[in-house]
Amino acid sequence: MAKSLSELTAEEFEELLARTIDKRFGVWLTRMMDAFEGVSDENGDELRPGFAASLRRSLEQARSGTGTPLNAFRGELGR
Repeated sequence: MAKSLSELTAEEFEELLARTIDKRFGVWLTRMMDAFEGVSDENGDELRPGFAASLRRSLEQARSGTGTPLNAFRGELGR
């Protein structure tokens, strides 16, 4: 059964928000990677290998749902 926002606990709301952000980020990252695949730079510049690998890892984490939970991320920031 669906709940309204006012019926959610703080934890439920944070989880819902985190899932929404993860999905949106995954879509954005997919679009960005698709755009980079078709780019041909006349200067011969390419993405740095480490940066490209990081983008691929982020995309895979977003797709598999294995990213950092919001509470863990806050802890890493010292909040």
